[in-house]
Amino acid sequence: MLVYVPASACQAYLTDPIRFWRHESAYAGSEACGSCHSEIYERQFGSNHAASLRPASEVSQLTGGLPLARRDRASESTLTLAGVTPDGIRLRAEMESQTSEAMLRWAFGSGVKGITPVGQAAGGSWVESRLTWYESLQSIAFTTGASQYDPTNAKESLGRTLTRKEVAECFGCHTTGYDPERLAPARGEMGIHCERCHGPGLEHAQAAAQGRPPKSAIFNPGSLKGFPQVQMCGACHGRPPQDNDFDALRLLEQTPHSVRFPSQRIVLSRCFNETFGELACTSCHDPHVDVADEGDRFDEACLSCHDRKTRQHAAICPVGSADCSSCHMPKERVMRHSMFSDHWIRVVRPN
Repeated sequence: MLVYVPASACQAYLTDPIRFWRHESAYAGSEACGSCHSEIYERQFGSNHAASLRPASEVSQLTGGLPLARRDRASESTLTLAGVTPDGIRLRAEMESQTSEAMLRWAFGSGVKGITPVGQAAGGSWVESRLTWYESLQSIAFTTGASQYDPTNAKESLGRTLTRKEVAECFGCHTTGYDPERLAPARGEMGIHCERCHGPGLEHAQAAAQGRPPKSAIFNPGSLKGFPQVQMCGACHGRPPQDNDFDALRLLEQTPHSVRFPSQRIVLSRCFNETFGELACTSCHDPHVDVADEGDRFDEACLSCHDRKTRQHAAICPVGSADCSSCHMPKERVMRHSMFSDHWIRVVRPN
């Protein structure tokens, strides 16, 4: 991961966005950022990004009301969240005369859509719990995708077995400064914090603490133009295809499930493609706060082009000039218990 980005390094990043995530310097920890950037640090620390991974035993949505049992009609098994221990939440599956257990140690998701616990079964195999807490239900139900397979034994009833690669990918998008060689993250790495987007900042923080200027400013993703920034955010929110990859773009158009991945859908938009890099993720989103806190920021971004007064080269909506996203970025239910805003900005017509 890059800390300091001179012109040459920035150009390398633009042509190779994955380079941003390589570990090329040491991490300081987000607390070091807070000493100088206290206001923005406090906002980010309380955001959903920061809560994207937590110890399962500390998540009230999962621990409240235990023990809790759910009957799995697909396998005729009974799943029980038996209770909280210092190591996590104990999940037990019973099928006929078989019993299997897993310790759910990590809670993935801030709770905006849901929270899915992940842990390890006896023998050390990794498992994604077959039970998830959903915000829309305010309760625990079966994990999305669980119905795609029918367990044949008690161990399979616990949830989907994850490969080492899948575990690393899950932690990789829900942590800061994650070391895939260690696999399980350290406590201070859980959640998305300053250095996940700005790069490791140890040298920067040390220079500031000693009252000397750093060699260069720490990396600012907000300085990136549209597509490079979407690529960076897309490392977790859906890597977008290049504009000449017509097969991939067509597949995104035809796949409703892709609504889950805003960085992929945004590149389908004329707004994105015809503003020559001016429309980026941060045009509408402040990554330091939650989406719900951004208020009219979406309308401001739309009206910066689609405005009757300036009437630039963009069309003027004949219906209204407020709450633009409700019509042009409709919410879609592509998962059973969750709605997602479609980031393919367009005039949406019936059928």
